[in-house]
Amino acid sequence: MDSITFFFLLFAALVIAIDFAAIWWFGSMLIPIIAGGGPYVPTGHDVVEEMITVANLDPTDTVIDLGSGDGRILIAAAKAGSAKAIGYEIHPGLVKLSRRKARRAGVGDKVEIRKRSMWKADLSGTNVVFLYQIPYSMEKLRNKIEDELPKGTRIISHAFEIPERTPVSKHGKALLYIT
Repeated sequence: MDSITFFFLLFAALVIAIDFAAIWWFGSMLIPIIAGGGPYVPTGHDVVEEMITVANLDPTDTVIDLGSGDGRILIAAAKAGSAKAIGYEIHPGLVKLSRRKARRAGVGDKVEIRKRSMWKADLSGTNVVFLYQIPYSMEKLRNKIEDELPKGTRIISHAFEIPERTPVSKHGKALLYIT
């Protein structure tokens, strides 16, 4: 086999490997949609700061992010002083990425990412919930919130309103609800 053929075959194998990786990654993006949530859309850093400010976190707060994506809200919450930040994310690649980002940010001991659907999230013991979900999942989330969250829990939603609930306040794209 001459060197041109060898490099052509090597290049073809590399292209096929990249194609399979892309199919896996983007195919996994459909999992949240099939499970009844929204697709991964990262929250802008300015909106994360807005949401953290609205949450008014303190050292006794246990934070949950339903559909935690790459973990940026959880990391910001841990840095802002929450006692514990727990994320529920169904996409396996995003779970690994967010765990790695939390360790690199120095908050790996305060951030926990659970590879689980937000519909199976344990909301007991939580007093702050972050959401960035699409409208069709917000109705079902409203029911979960009303059934499982203790009185006085702060819910901060990015952009989308919880049906039949009125936000206590709006700060840019961050909507604050209190149960």
